[in-house]
Amino acid sequence: MKNIFSTILFIIPILTFSQDFIIAQPNIDELKAEMKRTNYADDVIYLFLNLNYDSISKKREITYYDYLDYSICSFNQDFENGINYSIEQCKEAGGATISLVLPKTKRESLVKWIEGIFKSSPMDIQHGWNLDKSKFGPTDNGAGCYFEINETNENTLVKNYCGC
Repeated sequence: MKNIFSTILFIIPILTFSQDFIIAQPNIDELKAEMKRTNYADDVIYLFLNLNYDSISKKREITYYDYLDYSICSFNQDFENGINYSIEQCKEAGGATISLVLPKTKRESLVKWIEGIFKSSPMDIQHGWNLDKSKFGPTDNGAGCYFEINETNENTLVKNYCGC
């Protein structure tokens, strides 16, 4: 009886109090300085990840532009805590699409994070949230940067698109 009671006391907290991931908040001034230092060569989300989380893999699934300097236009990379980053910007005038897979993340911390990332490389276009704070983008639904939050049972997905 004592063992059953002890087992129940051990299992209940695991099932009811699972902790959601809290993403580190961006240091806006540091990100702006790093963007300037790198001459805006890297995406602000990628810079944020490199400043705040250890990479646990090299870039993979690499695609190169067919012109100019044949630089990377698409890749995928893993970071600590189960974070996965991928970017695709190979279309000539297609903008950039970034996908970020996070562990199940507290919505409040993610909303603040998106706002901080946006402030790190702001544009002159008015942006705002929809009612349930799952989408952040231009209030006129035109050109700009869009962030969308989707949740699964195991992960939180953030999709970011910037372009026309």
